[in-house]
Amino acid sequence: MRRRARGEIILACIARCEEFLVSAALGAMVLLVLTQIVLRNFFSIGIPGGAEVVRHLVLWVAFLGAGIAARDRKHIKIELAGHLVTPTAHRFFELVTGLFSVIICSILFYASITFVYVDYQGGGAIAFFNVPVWILQVIIPVGFAVITLRFTLRFVENVRSLVKGE
Repeated sequence: MRRRARGEIILACIARCEEFLVSAALGAMVLLVLTQIVLRNFFSIGIPGGAEVVRHLVLWVAFLGAGIAARDRKHIKIELAGHLVTPTAHRFFELVTGLFSVIICSILFYASITFVYVDYQGGGAIAFFNVPVWILQVIIPVGFAVITLRFTLRFVENVRSLVKGE
């Protein structure tokens, strides 16, 4: 039996956390929306800040889903010349697009940290729940960090296979 490397164990833990969190966020979102519907239709009241929490939960589901898609290599990928070029040229294009993905995701990771920090300094909170807005937005830099990590690992893997001549 092959012993798993520490990196594989960490990535497996991240995957389990993503799957749990996406399920929890989706469940909370559905539960909150259904509660809002019942309260509005039968009691003519709602949960203050409920709609804002649902919007932030949509962010959580989207970023966790993007991380899962990057993990499973099911993210949106445009392959114009993949079938028209030689396998060596195809690997080169994969390297270029992989590097481009890492750079863009790194920039977005940095920008998202700045975005969340600005909201942290603003000190805004969601009514009723009394949750600071920045806590609900922390998924944005975390999501970009995970996606960047996955693209970086894939890029390194592609460089290794190109160097080995595979």
